Amino acid sequence: MAYRLTQKKKHLLVAIHVISVASWIGGTLGMLVLGLYLQLGENGEQLHYTLASMEVIDENLLKYPALMTLFTGILLSIWTQWGLVKHYWVTIKLVVTILTIMIGILFLNKWTAHLGELVKDMGFVSLENNDFNSTWLSMILTSSFNLLCLFAMVFITYYKPFGKIRKTARN
Repeated sequence: MAYRLTQKKKHLLVAIHVISVASWIGGTLGMLVLGLYLQLGENGEQLHYTLASMEVIDENLLKYPALMTLFTGILLSIWTQWGLVKHYWVTIKLVVTILTIMIGILFLNKWTAHLGELVKDMGFVSLENNDFNSTWLSMILTSSFNLLCLFAMVFITYYKPFGKIRKTARN
């Protein structure tokens, strides 16, 4: 028989999961707002401090909450009746969570650092640089996509669509 959580432990794990998701959504929203704010910069120092703030958010409100969301989500699915691959909604959330984390690691983190380097080298003039603007646009579009994914996962959690995965489909 598989391990099952007591009600108290389940409530604690759900609370940690919800706080992690809320932090992740807040961090993503903060990154998006600051990213949009970059284009309104009035001097190089302002651009530098905005990007420094984005790096702090990336390090503290994206990385750790995202990983905690993944970890608690997996624990909740295997230690409750939902299972990791019993229901489509759980499996979809797992895949989208991993996809969103990978996008952050492989792209957004590097783009933020790249913009920081451009601002450090060029200052305020970087706003007129094509490389800066294309990286900035990629970051805005990708951050928007990640935010959309996070909101979609919240709705999937509450509506639990698509039903169970049939045993023949799992095997």
